[in-house]
Amino acid sequence: MEEYLYDAFISYSHRDMKWGLWLQRKLEGFHCPKEAAGEKGGARRLKIFRDQTDLTGTELTESLNRELGHSRYLIVICSPASAASRWVNEEIRSFCALGRKDRIIPFIVAGEPASDRAELECFPPMLRGEELSELLGVNIQEIGKDKAFLKTASVLLDIRFNRLVDREKQRRRRTVLTSTALTVVIAGVTGFLIWRNTRVTEENKALTFDIYGAAMKTLQMNENLQPEELAFLEASAKAGNDEAMIYLADCCLHGWGMEADPETGFRWFGKAAEKGNTQGMIGVANCYLNGTGTEKDWGKAFSWYQQAAEQGDPAAMFNLAGCYLSGIGTTADAAKAIEWYKKAALKDYDLAMYNLGVGYLTGTGTEPNEEQGVYWMRRFAETGNPNGMCYLGLMYREGAGVEKDPQEAYKWFRKAADAGNPDGMFWVGWCIENQFGTENQALEWYERAAEAGNEEAREAAERIRTKRETTEGDRIPEAPGFLEIMNRTKEKLE
Repeated sequence: MEEYLYDAFISYSHRDMKWGLWLQRKLEGFHCPKEAAGEKGGARRLKIFRDQTDLTGTELTESLNRELGHSRYLIVICSPASAASRWVNEEIRSFCALGRKDRIIPFIVAGEPASDRAELECFPPMLRGEELSELLGVNIQEIGKDKAFLKTASVLLDIRFNRLVDREKQRRRRTVLTSTALTVVIAGVTGFLIWRNTRVTEENKALTFDIYGAAMKTLQMNENLQPEELAFLEASAKAGNDEAMIYLADCCLHGWGMEADPETGFRWFGKAAEKGNTQGMIGVANCYLNGTGTEKDWGKAFSWYQQAAEQGDPAAMFNLAGCYLSGIGTTADAAKAIEWYKKAALKDYDLAMYNLGVGYLTGTGTEPNEEQGVYWMRRFAETGNPNGMCYLGLMYREGAGVEKDPQEAYKWFRKAADAGNPDGMFWVGWCIENQFGTENQALEWYERAAEAGNEEAREAAERIRTKRETTEGDRIPEAPGFLEIMNRTKEKLE
């Protein structure tokens, strides 16, 4: 039997990245039935290749072709975006060239196959030919995404679809046993048992996780709460569980499983805050800041952020620093802002690392200190934040606080691009086009960045496509620099 490194390769337009990531996580996290056990009898786990998380090679096309060859199946996330993607079409072409066209699984998330309207067509050109016309695909619009996932898993594991559906129903019944049992009690006359099982008191904190925690974790995994689950949450919140209060407040604010009710959401945040819960304090502060469910009051917002920050919550520290920086609810004080950014950064809050780095590099609220600025920008990048990777790459590109190093710049741009960041993709393309730290081809990266929404990359790709000759007096347009981009994105990050 032919050996493969991967059960499937997921191909998708980067506009559909969330679907590619979701499907990869679902498949790799799936507990396969015993009949799908490996040759050694161990637990069977699906292994999926998705280029943005797994690609490490320096030559993109060769790397992807190699991984396609190592994959038993090709899953194509189908949508109007993928139908227009040259990248997706080429991956299908390469897989077909391996003689595996009968192992392509279209996973339809939007649009229609063989549509009369071009804007609705979801199949890339390679899936529209006569030889592949029998590919019906898995359509989440018809069977829902959970069943579409199970249907895909059934193909990869060669197990009957109905077998997996029945198994999943049994698993869900076991998982929500606690919630279901409590729901029955809610429907009863006295509700005594749900009070007993969800009550949280200072004398018996262990009850929080042991009895309530498992049910709460289950609810938080659901995208659409059912009425009985909301009833469980409300009973738990009324019984005094502050975690339930927070989740119920979010449901009220966002309309999860109910009509949006900001005023009630604000009240539940307040009840959790009164119990000393810092998430509740931040929720109250956010409501006052934006006038959600209550009158806008920046002074009260500042006060609640301050209370949560003084209890050690890094998110509150970050928000409090923002208040000091912008004078929200208090007198503007950049030095105090930097002080709180540093406290949050020392607790590994990534965006605080960024703002602290900016402060040191620009001398905002502190004396300029390039060494500290570079240190915190590097820490920000090393958390895995793709924006941080981009900024560090820009610093190496320009020699801002560090010695100019084209190879190091390209390395960080490439990390950001592999993480799906459109700016990182743009800079990879720029480096390749200008042979800055690398000598690879530029067009493929510009096109990926353009697909992800980067307009500068769209223009760059067009320039390459038309093969415009550059002469000594016709330089490639200079791209925006580190300080320009840092100022452009700072407001979004805050």
